[in-house]
Amino acid sequence: MASSENAIKLNRSDVLALEADPSGNRFYPVPGYQGLCVQVTKGGTKSFVLRYRFHGRQKIHTLGIFPAMTPNEAKKRHSEAWTKINAGIDPNQVKAEERQAAAAAKHAAFTVEDLASRYISDHIMVNNKLSWQTEATRLINKHIIPALGKLPVKEVGPADVSAMLFKIRKKTPTQANRVRAVLRTMFGRAEEWEHRTLGSNPVAVVKQRSPEKKRERRLSDLELKSLGAALRRSKESHHVLAAVRLALLAGMRKGEIQGLLWDWVDLKAAEIRLPAEEHKTGKKTGKARVVHLCSALVDVLKALPKIEDCPYVVPGLPERDDDGKVIRWRPFIGLQNPIERIREAAGLAKKKKPTDDDPGWHDLRRTFASVGSDLGLKGFMGELLGHAEQTVTDVYTRTAAQRLKETAETVGARINGILTGAIDPEKDETGSEVKDKKAT
Repeated sequence: MASSENAIKLNRSDVLALEADPSGNRFYPVPGYQGLCVQVTKGGTKSFVLRYRFHGRQKIHTLGIFPAMTPNEAKKRHSEAWTKINAGIDPNQVKAEERQAAAAAKHAAFTVEDLASRYISDHIMVNNKLSWQTEATRLINKHIIPALGKLPVKEVGPADVSAMLFKIRKKTPTQANRVRAVLRTMFGRAEEWEHRTLGSNPVAVVKQRSPEKKRERRLSDLELKSLGAALRRSKESHHVLAAVRLALLAGMRKGEIQGLLWDWVDLKAAEIRLPAEEHKTGKKTGKARVVHLCSALVDVLKALPKIEDCPYVVPGLPERDDDGKVIRWRPFIGLQNPIERIREAAGLAKKKKPTDDDPGWHDLRRTFASVGSDLGLKGFMGELLGHAEQTVTDVYTRTAAQRLKETAETVGARINGILTGAIDPEKDETGSEVKDKKAT
C-alpha cells in the first residue's frame, strides 16, 4: 500500500533510485497528483499507475512503463485519465476497448497469404511427408495465393472459393480437387487459430468435385526420343537431370527421389535401399524398398557431383547461421518446375495451356513400368516399383534378386537407349505397339 512516508517526487532521478522489494510489489505515491503512484514490482519493473475509485470500486489504471514513459508524459496521461473519470468514463474500460479494436484490426488485416504462410510452416511442414509438403506448397503458391492471397481471411466466402476452383477446373480438373482439399484444411486451421469463427469454413459449402478417372499416361517411344533430345540440350542442373533418370530408368517416386540420401546408395551393388519409413508402402509392409539400378543409371550417379557435407543426392538449399556457415542441407522440394520446363522443351506440353494429360513425375515412373510390360517382363514390375502386394520375390532368394536385377537392366537399357539416341524407335520393332501416338 502507498503512504505519505514513501512518497517521491515526480522526476527521473527519484524514480531511478527506487529499488525492488523481493517480498512483493510496492507503490510510491506522488504528492500533488491525485492517485498517481510509481509501482515497483518485485522483479524491478517500474510503471506509472493511477489508483482511483469508480462507482465505489477501487481500481488501478496503468499509465505507462518507465523509462519508456517519462515523468512529463506521466503527468499528461494522469490529467487525461482524470478528465475521463470526471466525465463518468472508466479509463480501464477505454483501454480494454482499444485493445479489442486493435485485435479486431489485426484480424481484419490478416490475409489469406498470411494464413498460407503459417499453414505451410505450422501444419504442412510438421504433419505431412516430403512429397505432399512439396505438392501442397506448390498448389498454394500457384493457385491459392494468386487468387485469394490479398483477401482478409475472415471475409473469404464460398463464392470466392467457387470462382477460383471453377477457373482451375476448366484446365486441370484433377488439380482443382487437390486445391480444394488443401484450402479446406487450411481454413479449418484458421478456425482453430481464431482467425475465423467456428463452423465458418467457406470450402465446406463448395460441394462440387471434378470427376477423376484413373490416370494411365505413359510416354510413347517417340515421346521418349523427344524427351531425350530435350535432356541433352537442357540447362537444368546435373542433379535435376539425374532425378529425371531415376524416375525413368528405375521407376522411383518423386518423393523418394527428393529425400534420397547418398547413405542409401550402393553403386557397387547397383542398388538403393530405402528404409521402410522413407517409401510409400513401408508403413504397410515394414520392409525396406530395394531399387535396382541399371548400368546406365549407375554411370549417371557415379558422375554426379557431390557437395561437401550434403547428404542428399538431389540437394536443395543449405540452411545457414548468422555468419553464413552451413548448419544443415535441405532436400530439393522444387522438382515440379524443372519437369514442366523439360516437357515443354520436348514438345510434350504447352506452356500457356497446361492440361492433366501433360506428363509429370509419376508418368515417368509409369513409363518405366509400361516399357517393362512391352518387353514381356510384367511379372517383375510390381516388385521393382515397390508395390505392397505379395509376390514370389517377397522371399528374397538369390535367384529372385538376380532376376530383378536383370529385369531392371533390360528395362533401363531400353529406355536409356531411346533417350540417348542409340535406339531409334521409328526403325526398331521392339517396344510399344503404338509409337506415334500418346498412350492414354
